[in-house]
Amino acid sequence: MNEDKNINDPNLGSILRLLRDIPILDVAPTDTPRTPISFALYDSGGVRRFYIFFNGNWRYVTLT
Repeated sequence: MNEDKNINDPNLGSILRLLRDIPILDVAPTDTPRTPISFALYDSGGVRRFYIFFNGNWRYVTLT
């Protein structure tokens, strides 16, 4: 893979900021985030989910 190509990607900085700032929540997210695409991790102690906000809705996958 050509890593030099990734350095020049104008979206890479935005993506890295989103991934760096993923909050870990103990309640499912409901608020609309400031960005059109956002991520959150949910951990209730028994259930773990990865949430993605896009197209105006939070969606999740359950992690095992």
